[in-house]
Amino acid sequence: MPIICNLRIEVYLLKSLSEHYHTLKIPRRPVLPLFSLYLFALGYFVWSPKFQSYFIFAHFLNFPHRVELDKPEVFGLQAFSARHIDLKTPDNLKIGVWHILSRHNLKRMLPSLRAEASKGEHQHDSLFDNGIKKADLVLIYFHGQVGNRGKENRVLTYKALQVALPTADIVTFDYRGFGDSDGFPTEEGVLIDSRAVFDWVVERVPANKVIIYGHSLGSGIATKLARQLTAEGVRPLALILEAPFTSVGDMMTAYRKIPFMKPFLKYPKILGFFRNSLAHPLNNSENIKNIHKIPLLILHAHKDMDIPVSFSHLLFEQYLASHKSDDTVSATTTVIEFEREGTLHIQKDLKAWYLRALHAQHNNVHHWEFVGEKLREFMEEECGLKLNINDDLHINMVNAIKQPE
Repeated sequence: MPIICNLRIEVYLLKSLSEHYHTLKIPRRPVLPLFSLYLFALGYFVWSPKFQSYFIFAHFLNFPHRVELDKPEVFGLQAFSARHIDLKTPDNLKIGVWHILSRHNLKRMLPSLRAEASKGEHQHDSLFDNGIKKADLVLIYFHGQVGNRGKENRVLTYKALQVALPTADIVTFDYRGFGDSDGFPTEEGVLIDSRAVFDWVVERVPANKVIIYGHSLGSGIATKLARQLTAEGVRPLALILEAPFTSVGDMMTAYRKIPFMKPFLKYPKILGFFRNSLAHPLNNSENIKNIHKIPLLILHAHKDMDIPVSFSHLLFEQYLASHKSDDTVSATTTVIEFEREGTLHIQKDLKAWYLRALHAQHNNVHHWEFVGEKLREFMEEECGLKLNINDDLHINMVNAIKQPE
């Protein structure tokens, strides 16, 4: 953008800020240092993509501590149920990965895994490789901002997904800069990491057995990968988005915990300026329009205090609208109300579902069995799977998951 244009926008920005400042009914002296810091942060946000990364990815809040991420059982996973992998990306960075066996795989393999573990730390890798090759499904999990793959709510989610999809192995990883992974996160960088993990998985199972699952920030990375795969003619089994947003630009004004852009809601030119300055827009709205022939499930908690549930509703509508030109797609969307549980929207022609869970929150949507049941129904009805669930195993796993207070 030309310098003169930037200067005009900055003058307009300062003028608007000044007007907003005078409306504050607070003594000036205590507020002024904070106001000056806020102005500085805004300017630095515009001119520094690296500074933007700290806000968007929040990777520096790296907990639990990274030292023992090579031991998944430390974080609450069953012993011998998961292995740690150091995976190299095409740009020669190391990223940390966990491969978690499905409940059915673990039940079958546990005696061999225990026997092999006594021979050496990495002797069991060949067993895990054989296990993933025999898995009915492999779910690649894209986590959200803050913390790493060992964060408590994520471990609980893996366990809940094992209950909902007991024949699915789970592969979860930390993007560059997160956990024990090398590097620094950027939108293009985390896409490289995601593709490296996807390629590692499809070296072992066909792409049509792979579920791409993105939560929160991870939804932006998952949809970008799915768009890339669509362009290449690669078709994963399904795309599942939990608590997605429409774009980082929209989140700048909607994020309730840190209302960074709230003073500018009445100034669309300023908001547009900040949107155009984003180095990592993670535009789900744009990416989802370019994803075709992949069954889509969107999950969102009605009480989500981080990302408004309205974003999922809008994203679902945008997806449907982008496919209306297809003559095989009807305009009918079925809406089913489940009393005291939630609402399900279904577009059968597109194999697209949107589930709003009534009581869940941002990080615990899978604590409700209702969500797992609908996830399983989606996989059976839209992806053609027949999931044979052992009732005793299912009950035991449900009891093992922490239930919401």
